[in-house]
Amino acid sequence: MRRVSAYVLTKNEEKHLRGCLESIKWADEIVIIDSFSEDATVEIAKEAGCKVVQHKLSGFGAQRNFALEQCSYEWVICLDADERISPELKSEIEFQLQNSPSSDVWLAPRKSMFINRWIMHSGWYPDYRHPVLFNKNKAKYKEQLVHEDIDYKGKKAYFKGDILHYPYESIKQFVRKSDFYTELRASEMHARGKRFGVLNLIINPAAMFLKMYVFRRGFLDGIAGLVLALLYSSFYTLMKYIKLWELENKKSE
Repeated sequence: MRRVSAYVLTKNEEKHLRGCLESIKWADEIVIIDSFSEDATVEIAKEAGCKVVQHKLSGFGAQRNFALEQCSYEWVICLDADERISPELKSEIEFQLQNSPSSDVWLAPRKSMFINRWIMHSGWYPDYRHPVLFNKNKAKYKEQLVHEDIDYKGKKAYFKGDILHYPYESIKQFVRKSDFYTELRASEMHARGKRFGVLNLIINPAAMFLKMYVFRRGFLDGIAGLVLALLYSSFYTLMKYIKLWELENKKSE
């Protein structure tokens, strides 16, 4: 059986980390890249026998590439602290590792919960944004501040088992996380030379709502789907462009 490292990025994740680590405790090595947490995150990780490396976050793409450098084994499992490997997915991963993986990069559907409801539409499921298992010699993350993509070589395949994702347990948590991510996203757009336009405050939020609620059938997720579409359009998308305007305004002072 091929040996495997699992890595997790953390920052004040004491609430989620135990569940995450429990779902990957069968990995040969668990590496925690911690952005100087101020809660019990590091203590929880050390108690679980993880290798803990503290490293300042300068962007998620760079942080993930740093994580890969800390992993001892060629094969890597990537998981966020608010994610879990489902039993079905665990069985699929173990089968591939036992029989020599038939592909270089494996993706899995991610099923996300929003305030105690699994969201099965709205563009949230299936979500194959990041590979869950891959050969680190065949992959590298793009140096993006947020919503980082990954470049990989070789053959790609898909698991059927889910990654279970618990990103938002309350509206307050959504607002707090979105404030952080929109700050990074606006900075990234500004650095690339993206210019703010007043229509960004009208067209982009409306387009996001239609995309999530209508075209990606968020209406089938009931009230939760409507609330999500409203939050992503009226808060996340709107705030991203307002912060871009703010950065341009500061530049001109």
